[in-house]
Amino acid sequence: MPHMHYDEADAIAVVSFAHSQNVAIREDQGVFAARELDYVKSRTYDRKLPPMNGLALVPRASDAPEWAETITYKSYDHVGIAKIIANYADDLPRADVSGKETTVPVRTIGDSYGYNINELNASIALGARLPERKAFAARRAVEVKLNQIAMVGDVNHGLYGITNHPNIGSTTGVTGDWSAVATTAAQIVADVDIMWNAVRTQSKGVHTPTRLAIPSSAFAAMNSKYVADTGGKSAYDVVRAKYPGLQIMDLPELELVDGDTLSIIGEFSEENANLEEVMPFNQLPAQARNLELVVPCYARSGGVSVHYPLAFTKVVGL
Repeated sequence: MPHMHYDEADAIAVVSFAHSQNVAIREDQGVFAARELDYVKSRTYDRKLPPMNGLALVPRASDAPEWAETITYKSYDHVGIAKIIANYADDLPRADVSGKETTVPVRTIGDSYGYNINELNASIALGARLPERKAFAARRAVEVKLNQIAMVGDVNHGLYGITNHPNIGSTTGVTGDWSAVATTAAQIVADVDIMWNAVRTQSKGVHTPTRLAIPSSAFAAMNSKYVADTGGKSAYDVVRAKYPGLQIMDLPELELVDGDTLSIIGEFSEENANLEEVMPFNQLPAQARNLELVVPCYARSGGVSVHYPLAFTKVVGL
């Protein structure tokens, strides 16, 4: 069944663009081209992109309105503890008493794709689909930038990512350098113990790590070094058995963060931290520009917000 839906603004833009190029076009041909544009746009939304690590690691939130210029959120240094109370008590303990507010900017990410008059003429004359690869490339470029923001933010524009957020502290005392020949599988397991215990201890047992994100080199070492007296189990196998609720993620993006490898462990949930996705990938009506009919694309983000810093810790140099 042919694609029948179209945007009236696209139809107007097609006719205007054709006339600007001294090409005669009937109204029905303009509608046909507008339908093809709408088909490309809908296919761009529907197509599944390859998984991107930052967007897989950090939960997304879209609570802020699309027009927001800033986002203000609260972060808490510790979680309040409830207590047993008597009937009619008026001295109920307060939770999250040390919360502080942080305001971050919302930035717009944009790109575009377009079709020249020859491509439109060929589509109309042959009744053929407009090529979709341009639209897919535009969407992918926006998603790549969102992924970068989720991981390392964009400091020049006031956005933080999960790896460089100032509210997340670091843990020391690990052996580190898992790829080094001298580093044993037992030391790798001990390092994970240190990271796991750091989150549990600093949060007083409130937060339990659900994800450990490490560089690809550390992930490879974890899988290729074997713990003695375990019947040939790798450090990865031992850690997975010891912490069955912990997802270990191989993130190439962590190979070089501020000049060193970086790992992060924490309880990843939207309640604890999220990527402020104010507006997901969106496409505007086509616009006639010079020798092309251009479709502007954009998304809006406020970077990563960390509400409970004690749910996470970072380690440099694994």
